[in-house]
Amino acid sequence: MKRSLRILCLCLAVLLCGGILASCTKEPEANATSGSADPSGTTSESLAGEFTDEDGNYIASLSGNTYNGQTITFLVCSVNETYNSELMYNDYANPGPTTSNEQIPEVVNKAYRDRNAWVEEQLDIVIAEEFVHDPRRTNSKMVQRITEDNLVFMATYQVVVPCLYDGANLAKVGALMNLYDLPDIQLTAPWWDQVFQEEMTIAGQLYFTIGDIGTINKSAAAALTFNKSMYNANGLQEKYGGSIYDLVRDGKWTIDLALEMTKMFSEDKNGDSVIDYNDVVGWSGQLDDMWSLFYGSGSKLASTDTSDGYPVLTAYTERSAAVMDKMQSLVQDKQHYLSANDYFNVVQWPSVLLRDNFIAGQSLFYNGSMTTPMELGNMDDEFGLVPIPKGDEEQETYYSLVNPWVSTCFGVPTSLGENDYVMISDFLNAMGAASANIVAPAYIEQCLEEMKSRDDDTIEMIEEYILPGRGCDIGMVFAWGGLDTLLHDMASKPAGTFSSQYEAKQSAAQSALDETVAFFKGEQ
Repeated sequence: MKRSLRILCLCLAVLLCGGILASCTKEPEANATSGSADPSGTTSESLAGEFTDEDGNYIASLSGNTYNGQTITFLVCSVNETYNSELMYNDYANPGPTTSNEQIPEVVNKAYRDRNAWVEEQLDIVIAEEFVHDPRRTNSKMVQRITEDNLVFMATYQVVVPCLYDGANLAKVGALMNLYDLPDIQLTAPWWDQVFQEEMTIAGQLYFTIGDIGTINKSAAAALTFNKSMYNANGLQEKYGGSIYDLVRDGKWTIDLALEMTKMFSEDKNGDSVIDYNDVVGWSGQLDDMWSLFYGSGSKLASTDTSDGYPVLTAYTERSAAVMDKMQSLVQDKQHYLSANDYFNVVQWPSVLLRDNFIAGQSLFYNGSMTTPMELGNMDDEFGLVPIPKGDEEQETYYSLVNPWVSTCFGVPTSLGENDYVMISDFLNAMGAASANIVAPAYIEQCLEEMKSRDDDTIEMIEEYILPGRGCDIGMVFAWGGLDTLLHDMASKPAGTFSSQYEAKQSAAQSALDETVAFFKGEQ
């Protein structure tokens, strides 16, 4: 069920000013509807539903049990030695050994605290977190730790938060529970990402998911930031009969149009005969553009949209080959496109160079994530946020890739004792509803707060196009046969070679996929 960000932000204001919403504690059967009007003009009768109360606040279905102060611990990970929690209040006044210097905005940080306080009181539990550092994002120390703990059923945690790659790695070896096996778990609730879950469910089995409990998965959602001042100053408003926002609404925002606009901007500002991060370009991005554009076009490396629900390879089709040609024409155009991957010899994190060039008003597009606006606070030019362009106008939906390297996910280890199943279901249901009421609106509001112009267009793009299309390609997450790297590799391959490059990996990918399917069928 979708509510406008205005309602969510109003709920946030109530939460922060007056404490936790009491309505969150109501049981579903107690939700009588009176039909009285809320501040948005929507009646409470229209807001009440399976997952909301009469005031439109999200509610969890709980067993009614309490747990005598028992501790429930998240096992979390990071590639950096320092870590800002996406789950616990970060006490920057008394920093611990893992606290990052780059602080989370306080409105979001407090939302973590308020959410946890409500859940702890509701269930009579204590929420804790255990941190694992490993610079790897696949088969990391976290995978080793969880796998070994499962063997002896001696885990000190109940919920694990790996990156998406390791979510798949853990699922493939039986280290995670099928979440549908948890009693009364509310996986169809709107605080879980339904598109993602549909894509990651294999024949009724779902081993990890994403949603409002975390914020990193939102930061990992692809979106395209554009310079509104450059767009208008160069006559593109007149040329295209409106703004890019209008093109999105009309279903005309496609790779073809983005390419056309990109090729209008190239200027050697410093006169060194090289177009780089000091110059004017049409598009600034990185190799992951190949991921987000491919997924945004509706193309997938693999899909579970099959009669039996088991995945099949879908990387190469006539349409995906045409999309690949367009993607290559973008990223191989060194006069109009910049890739951060070309500048690792300059700084450790070269995306900062391209971001700063965008802030300086020298790039029409900057491909990042939904929360890129939070990094552009000192930009003078007006800027906006739109979804990744579609492959063509016939495509009905805009798709936003959740980056599998960046994003975390949530799973339950098989070391969990059966006696704890109800408790963890209660915990995940309560955390989900409270996160939707408290954390999600705070996070999105903070993103909008950083925009130069918090107009209805930006709100609409996030609410109507970017968030609803969030998901991930199961072939990319499970990385069968290295197909995820195939998309990166194509950035430097000759045009027209997608077929041959795919065929070179297809056999290994199919074998790896078959092995995964056999495991989930219980044949191994």
